[in-house]
Amino acid sequence: MKVLRSLFFLLLLVITGLSLFAQPVNNGMRLMQMGQTGKAKDAFIQELKTNNSSELWFNLGMIYLNNGNTDSANTCFAQAYVAESKSNFGFVGQALIKIRSGSSAEAIQLLDRIQKSSANAKDARVLIAIAAARYEAGDTAKWIEPLTAISFFDRKNSSAYIKAGDIYSSLAEKFPNSNYYGIASGRYEQALYYDPVNVEAMTKLAGIYFISRSYFEASNKLSKALELDSTYLPALKILGQVEYTLGKYDLASQHFGRYMALVENTLKVYPNDRIQYINILYFNKEYAKANEFIEAALKTDPSNEVLLRLKGYTSYELNKNDEGLPAMIKFFTLRSVTDTNKIIPTDYEYYGKLLSRHGDDSLAVINLTKAVEMDPSNAGLYEDIAKSYEKMKKYKLAIDSYDKLILTSKNISSATWFSKGRDLYFVANEIAKTADSLQRPAYIKLADSAFGMVCELSPNSHLGFLWRARMSADLDPETSQGLAKPYYEKAISMMEAKNDPEKYKKDLMEGYRYMGYYNYLKYDAAKKAKDTAAVEQSRAESMSYWQKILAIDPTDKIALEGIKGLKK
Repeated sequence: MKVLRSLFFLLLLVITGLSLFAQPVNNGMRLMQMGQTGKAKDAFIQELKTNNSSELWFNLGMIYLNNGNTDSANTCFAQAYVAESKSNFGFVGQALIKIRSGSSAEAIQLLDRIQKSSANAKDARVLIAIAAARYEAGDTAKWIEPLTAISFFDRKNSSAYIKAGDIYSSLAEKFPNSNYYGIASGRYEQALYYDPVNVEAMTKLAGIYFISRSYFEASNKLSKALELDSTYLPALKILGQVEYTLGKYDLASQHFGRYMALVENTLKVYPNDRIQYINILYFNKEYAKANEFIEAALKTDPSNEVLLRLKGYTSYELNKNDEGLPAMIKFFTLRSVTDTNKIIPTDYEYYGKLLSRHGDDSLAVINLTKAVEMDPSNAGLYEDIAKSYEKMKKYKLAIDSYDKLILTSKNISSATWFSKGRDLYFVANEIAKTADSLQRPAYIKLADSAFGMVCELSPNSHLGFLWRARMSADLDPETSQGLAKPYYEKAISMMEAKNDPEKYKKDLMEGYRYMGYYNYLKYDAAKKAKDTAAVEQSRAESMSYWQKILAIDPTDKIALEGIKGLKK
């Protein structure tokens, strides 16, 4: 919540500006309100050619002052007095220069002198400017007086209510446990009561809704504001933030993207906006576009930890591993110095995945393990850990990782069961020549159970049945029990139905050989038993499988020997 408040108030200060005192009625003021200060400056200069207004000179001076160009600002404020000697805009400008040079007390004295005359002249715009200047000077007691004075002669002045809302929003930022946001929203609502189509008030009220997590109300206000002014930058920005918070990343990308396309990159909040936009693009899986913004940002801020983090994330997703790994290494180096508490689970996750792709699986396992320890809900990482162990041929550790995944997750995929079954088979083969060789059948049976889950979850795939056949054949090395027969028959029928013998050549040949040999053994046994009917049936079945092999490979020696053995 603290972050949201800071972001929103920064928006108020920089995009709309406490110095802006009126609802925009012309191009220059609208641009100034939206933070387009470069374009606003050009617009004011053009307007002054035909309208020598003290208000225009003041606004132009404020642009110079906010950009740190005090001399030019002072010149503009002097011209404001020359243009209209009865207007106090020039004096407000001088007060602001004093405030920013550290002479707030002198500035307040000057504002005291001009406030009464401005009220007598019923100059609402100057009074609004005085209120903003008083607040900037630290006059927390009397900043409201100029705005109160307006209510005596122009009760319906929406700009006065908006300015009060802005200042109360600022106070809310300084005093988080206060009711200032509630008071600010009341002022914006008053502005809308008198001016129902005031886009600025609508947007700022929506901003407070956003801060208070009233997202539906915020979205409604912002949508209405954009119906009235489709390119109103503050509304586009906040709507994008609301949608990002709600996980509507496609809409957030659309609205925040329009804001980023129009906003000037010289704006003080632009670097933070750019990072937020990159986050939106990342979550919307627009990795290439996000990466482009990251590259541009890193040129001017190469040690920005957030940018380096996002560089690592997006590079991984784009398979730019040679770019992603150095970024994550630099990120962790910087964070280990600044604040390790700001390292989040996904940092370890992406670092681990990039390390694995780079072939450093031992270090990958360490980081992936840290990620899942920090965020146990991300149990899917156990599969990544298992894959790294498999690459290191540490199959028992891989099996342990798969078991953790199975225990902590729902909807385990057939691919996971397949990988676990295969690893169990590899362990069985590893221990065959060790002192633990007697455990081999137990591992084979566990593998068979895992492949049984593959058959259950993917009944249209032949792989589960094929591997169950292999496990059964392993448990029946003499083929005397025919344990593998039903599984090979099922796998064969599924592969044959796909009518692509070249693709499944190796697996089909394996199945045909087993079935040919199994039926040959039956043939041989029937001969010894002198069971003529069984002899002919077994002979025909064995012969059919050997012939299927020869149809794929006419030179296959095993098939040729099998046929030779079946001759009468």
